[in-house]
Amino acid sequence: MANKNKEFNYGLYAVVAFTLVAAILATTTVFTFKNKYIAFSPEKVATNYVDTIVQKGDGYNAYKFALVSKSEKYGDFIRENYIYPVIWPGYVSGGDEDANKAAKENGFDTDAHKSDATKNDDGSLAGNVAEKMYPYYVELMKTVSWDDYDTFFSSYMERLVAVRAEVFGDDYMSDEVFFTALEANVATFGDALTGTDTVYAADGKTTISEATVGLYQQNFGTSQTAEVIGEGGELVETTKLVYKLVTTAGEPEEFPFDAYKESLDPDELAKYGLTADDITAVQLIPVTVSTEEGTELATVEVFVAQIGNSWFVDSTITDMSEVYTRLMSGVTAPAAE
Repeated sequence: MANKNKEFNYGLYAVVAFTLVAAILATTTVFTFKNKYIAFSPEKVATNYVDTIVQKGDGYNAYKFALVSKSEKYGDFIRENYIYPVIWPGYVSGGDEDANKAAKENGFDTDAHKSDATKNDDGSLAGNVAEKMYPYYVELMKTVSWDDYDTFFSSYMERLVAVRAEVFGDDYMSDEVFFTALEANVATFGDALTGTDTVYAADGKTTISEATVGLYQQNFGTSQTAEVIGEGGELVETTKLVYKLVTTAGEPEEFPFDAYKESLDPDELAKYGLTADDITAVQLIPVTVSTEEGTELATVEVFVAQIGNSWFVDSTITDMSEVYTRLMSGVTAPAAE
């Protein structure tokens, strides 16, 4: 496919990300105002979960609709279970507070671990890290996918530590480093599916990134006339491959509730701050993915569990592999250097 991920301006992305990512993650709540209303409808929860994955391959953010986000901020869940134990050797999620505090004081995110390269980076080296991580991100999407977030986060973190040390020449590591690289990769993968328009700098002439043709455009697009912004900031008529993917929920199906509760892993639920008794109902909702013309591409059986008045996708038994395999397996990336 025409995947021009090398043209993604990681340096520019990193500069912006370093100033915004902390604020973005700090405000990432269990649900946004809009999502609170979505949570009252099992069909909407199921559809939004699938649609987030379908449109941009973004299983990472799809978990905002899942049980993992029920009891705490999603970003904090990732920090507690996959980042802090690495950057603070000896840290144990849910462990002794004094021991964890001591581990934090000697972590790899302290100034003592910063080289001059880290202290003086303008975002270019951080962008280089993200670029070097992208082929591995694509590999994980093919071999693991976001269905297994535990392996995804753990494996990504392990590789990121090694790649960053290679680029910066030190062992500094922080949650900001993790989220900046990962979110850049998530965005690049999404662009590889959807394609991108040419992006210009504020002067309207300097090209930041060239237009690319995405996998979805190749597989599902039809040639249509469209207006894009030209080099001088003017609207220019051009021909583009246009597509639309639609996700539709079918009729909810009742699922044997007692059998469902017995199948739940108490240790997994404990990570989310839940027990099986917190769940009061379960439904199985088929969600179909189609082109705008009505061609069916995949159907997923989404399990949604009710806690209080809200519904959440149970990602531990919802299998999205059909979507990842059928729709996204054609995404490629340069071999890791």
